[in-house]
Amino acid sequence: MFNRAKLIKIFIIPLIFAIINGCDDDDHWIPNVRVQETLHLSTDLATLGVLQATAWRGGVNGIIIFRLADRDFNAFDRTCPYQPLENCAVAFNEEIMLAECPCCGSLFELFESGAVQKGPARRPLKQYRAVVTGDILHISN
Repeated sequence: MFNRAKLIKIFIIPLIFAIINGCDDDDHWIPNVRVQETLHLSTDLATLGVLQATAWRGGVNGIIIFRLADRDFNAFDRTCPYQPLENCAVAFNEEIMLAECPCCGSLFELFESGAVQKGPARRPLKQYRAVVTGDILHISN
């Protein structure tokens, strides 16, 4: 039979350690929301040039769509992963070719994975699937 001291060592101490360790992390998970956007290349994205970005509805704080080539796109949630509960939405900075958070100053690349280029954020932007079929760009999770 388990005695109280053994129970504390096995369950309670590791639980307290995990809670204390997790409390100093400013990065939080971006909420999961359903993303199912359909954009027409010839109308919705007609003015978006290669290596340019635009904001679109959807996601948590909107979606940033980055055009890599004529029919190649990346899509990321605009929510900054540093403190997503603050509802800070990143925006594309054409001068430095990075997405920038106006609240914390974090910078993110949009060419591949939304990786952090400058903190304080430590996690990349949340990426969505971006698939072109005919004249349609489908963005989903």
